[in-house]
Amino acid sequence: MASEQAEHQSSTASQGVLSELMLRQETTLLAVIVAVGIVATLRNPAFLNPANLTDIARAAVIYFVMGCGASLLMIGGGLDFSVGAVFTLGGIICAWLLVWGAPWPLAVLAGVAAGAAVGYVNSVIIERLHVPPIIATLGTFFIVGGLCVQFTGGEDIVPLPETFQALGQGAVLGVPYIVLYAIALGLLFWFLLEQTPFGVETRALGGNRKAAIANGLKVNRLDTILYVTAGATAGLAGVIYAARVGSGQVAAGGPSVTLSVVTAVLIGGISLLGGLGTITGVAVGALLLSAIDNALIVASVPPQYNSIIIGAILICAVAVDHMRRERLYKRRR
Repeated sequence: MASEQAEHQSSTASQGVLSELMLRQETTLLAVIVAVGIVATLRNPAFLNPANLTDIARAAVIYFVMGCGASLLMIGGGLDFSVGAVFTLGGIICAWLLVWGAPWPLAVLAGVAAGAAVGYVNSVIIERLHVPPIIATLGTFFIVGGLCVQFTGGEDIVPLPETFQALGQGAVLGVPYIVLYAIALGLLFWFLLEQTPFGVETRALGGNRKAAIANGLKVNRLDTILYVTAGATAGLAGVIYAARVGSGQVAAGGPSVTLSVVTAVLIGGISLLGGLGTITGVAVGALLLSAIDNALIVASVPPQYNSIIIGAILICAVAVDHMRRERLYKRRR
């Protein structure tokens, strides 16, 4: 009798774990990726070519690296629309230093630091001047974008040293270096969010800012760290992109990159209102966005449909986030 009860409890627990797994955002997104792959393969079998799948992973890296910092910021209740311009800035600063003979580690650090500096400026504008995040970061988006054009004269910065290009174009056992960079960064951010007091404080800040202040949380300092982190990862993504394409491209970023990153983060399960989300969800969201981009190209779909699909996905992601929050609120009542 006791053994039967134990087996029943074990079966119930297993069913509960399976049910929870099936309801996770990541599971749904993986199913969508499979569906996209099937449809694209039916249109063009080249979609499943190993070289093409590698290209999908490479493209997803840029979304994911930027998404790591952006997701922490959004979980903490912030928002950054300047990342598309900061992405360009990071790549240009790094490329300019390389052309002038700087060693690549210094150039990489400078590109990341430039992004972090813009993040700090964003935090100052928001916290001290009390400008809403969406206005503040849109303002810095246009300012930084304009500065990039003025600095370069609208021309790409080339040529970059082969040793630097190898960092973005090389591979080990068929796996591109940049994919390995993204995995390492993802593990770091997962650890910060899920296993440290910093992650707990970030969720608390985004979940209920007033309660966080009442509990003695140093919200201004945390806001600054989150904005600086978002800027640093955007700058890092620009550096990685420069290494991948072999130039500092003034037209590399822009509104489309900002929209793509925000979309990848939202469809990955990060709540627009803060407090909810996971790094693994962002990884799968970035992969889905990259797969859709690639599938449209492989299937010879006109590029203007890309924006239509991304816009529709963005609306659906926000709608799902709203429903998820309502369900969570009802569960806690």
